[in-house]
Amino acid sequence: MVNHLLVNIVNSVLGAGKATARGNQAYHCPFCHHSKPKLEVNFTDGQKNPWHCWVCNKKGTNLVTLLKQAKAPDDKIAEIKKHVSYKDYRDNTKKVEAINLPKEFKPFVDISKGDMTGRQALAYLKRRNVSKADILRYNIGY
Repeated sequence: MVNHLLVNIVNSVLGAGKATARGNQAYHCPFCHHSKPKLEVNFTDGQKNPWHCWVCNKKGTNLVTLLKQAKAPDDKIAEIKKHVSYKDYRDNTKKVEAINLPKEFKPFVDISKGDMTGRQALAYLKRRNVSKADILRYNIGY
């Protein structure tokens, strides 16, 4: 079933949409400004409201991101947030504290001395997609 409240809010920002199949609406894309309405938004209840422009290939899974990228007024974005589930993952970033190690600390791996165990450990970490920055951060020795 189509959520007409969401349709009205998006219509107020992007202009009147054209109904398409399966509860979708087509709009003129605010990113590529194509002459035909090529930005499709799904307004079916219970969905994540995915949107996609078939010309410039901009897409997303939430109406909040669409309105933010379209530079909609803050009141419209706040209104959409009331009616859709939206979580801004950037708000939940964890802060990492630096740890001062004692002078006696010796890294587990020292490649400069030709340590075969260290090479095997690094190869294992690379296979596990551990970044070089993480390897250096934990002083494994790279």
